Amino acid sequence: MSNLQQIWDNHHFYSGSDDPRIATTVEAIKGAIVTLAENCTPFDQYIETAETIPVEQFDTLLELVRTAHQQRTDIWKDMGNLRTFITSILSVDAQDTHAREWKPTLQQLGAEMSQATKALDVFLTRAHDNFIQHVISDPVLEELSFAIQHQRQLKDQLLSLAEEKLVTGLGVTGLQAWGNLYTELAGSLQCTVNDTQIGLAKAFNLQSSPDRPTRAAAWQGVQTAWETQSSTAASILNAINGWRLEETKQRGRTRTLHYLDQSCHTSRIDRATLDAMMAATYQRRSIGQRALNTMGQVLNIDAMQPWDLFAPPPVSGEAEVISYEDAIDMIAKAFRQLTPAMGDFVVMMAEKGWIDAKPTPNRATGAYCGGFSEPREPRIFMTYEGTMTNVLTLAHELGHAWHSWVMRDLPRYKTYYSMTLAETASIFGETLVRDALFAQAKTTEQKLGIAWEDGSAAATFLLNIPARFTFEQKLVERRKQGFVIADTLKTMMGDSWQHWYEDSLASYDEMFWASKLHFSMAGLSFYNYPYLFGYLFSLGIYAQKERYGEAFNELYTNLLRDTGSMTAENLVQQHLQQDIRQPAFWQASLDIVDRGVSRLEALAM
Repeated sequence: MSNLQQIWDNHHFYSGSDDPRIATTVEAIKGAIVTLAENCTPFDQYIETAETIPVEQFDTLLELVRTAHQQRTDIWKDMGNLRTFITSILSVDAQDTHAREWKPTLQQLGAEMSQATKALDVFLTRAHDNFIQHVISDPVLEELSFAIQHQRQLKDQLLSLAEEKLVTGLGVTGLQAWGNLYTELAGSLQCTVNDTQIGLAKAFNLQSSPDRPTRAAAWQGVQTAWETQSSTAASILNAINGWRLEETKQRGRTRTLHYLDQSCHTSRIDRATLDAMMAATYQRRSIGQRALNTMGQVLNIDAMQPWDLFAPPPVSGEAEVISYEDAIDMIAKAFRQLTPAMGDFVVMMAEKGWIDAKPTPNRATGAYCGGFSEPREPRIFMTYEGTMTNVLTLAHELGHAWHSWVMRDLPRYKTYYSMTLAETASIFGETLVRDALFAQAKTTEQKLGIAWEDGSAAATFLLNIPARFTFEQKLVERRKQGFVIADTLKTMMGDSWQHWYEDSLASYDEMFWASKLHFSMAGLSFYNYPYLFGYLFSLGIYAQKERYGEAFNELYTNLLRDTGSMTAENLVQQHLQQDIRQPAFWQASLDIVDRGVSRLEALAM
């Protein structure tokens, strides 16, 4: 595998953030948006009478909808490519001047695009069912079927057309600006670890060091860095959540919608599903606590601390550094056990330069999978430094990429899946790799290393993710009363960790509200429970492999392809004939996690 690349090759889109073609593309998009807005203007006059449109006007309006839909699709292709390109630049170097200038411009274009089609969207949300059936029966517009019908469930949350446009427009320099501030802060913030200045991404990776003092120093360095910015971070959280609460208040003139009901609608799940999953997880939180206790015993740590959460298992001799090439090979072989095409896809991603994993000085924290719109090409970002955790993170993101790849021939609107279902393929990919590596392991030490990852996952998904969920609930409720200062945020985070971790940790990460990007993402609230959903849901699907045998890959692929066209409940009912609103579904997945932790406990004896 000598042809593998560890940095992105996106030059066939633009040569760099200073490419003059970017300005040309932006101007073309602006012009296209103006034309689109003009073509959507006729819908203004139909909004108030949308529920009583005469049948004889159906065909005329249908042609207007079809034209606007095609124009919007074409604009999104160009804008999607440019957004992905600029995001990729800022991920590798958060200080890139040109990219930082283009980012708010693209956000403004997104807002203008939304404003241009607002009359159309409001009209389709309010229109009578008879006309909507006319729309989704059209071959060109059929791809909108699920999106329209799902959005119509919140018909009573619509503002007037003028107000909808105002909210969208103000959001660019209001809501989104606060999220941008956090991203820039996290990308530029430096911390001191053992007398050395490093970025946050590097410091996070050091928390996976086999040396406990190094882990502690890295964790403390991150804490100290964010402490210096605690007032700014608190202002960001307060501004984002205050905006959301005010918008919810304005939309709730007919019916007050609970913030969790809003989130569930966005996630395309029922509130009963969320409640059943969280209740089942809390009931069995001891599984994650047992994992941490076992890891502490193996590490000879009397009291596990937050900086021990990503500690690797002890090894004899020097800790193995897994090369990037070997990581790709490991993952490809594991994926091929499901289907050869999935393994070949992994190699293709690396050979084409669709993965950027090489450490850089001003690199963003975290990992993600994104992609270009035309042609449809996935992209992966992470920071790879040779740990087993890095390998599994890469497998996770490659699972995401495979999900988008098997949908690349579908109409665009049928590829927009919710975050709850987005995590299915990624965690499925991780599980494939863990199981394959465990089966290949020849020594107890090797087996312990893989089982360790199972235990680490159990602690993360059954304790850390739910603690984030609990904290965000506390944050929203407290923000209703007024501004929440940094010290209060610390207390709330500590209480949330205590609620889930209990005595499996000797202390808690009270600055996690600042250091974790997910809380300060402007576009999406409760960016937490979908990870737990994806973890348990993917395990539930993975458990069906033996039952379906050779037919499983087809079932799995078809399920992935339907994620953009169904709610999670309907998806599971259709493909697995199960009801995820019932605790039994989640208990069965938790049983799988329990067995993994029991395997770790047995190897640790």
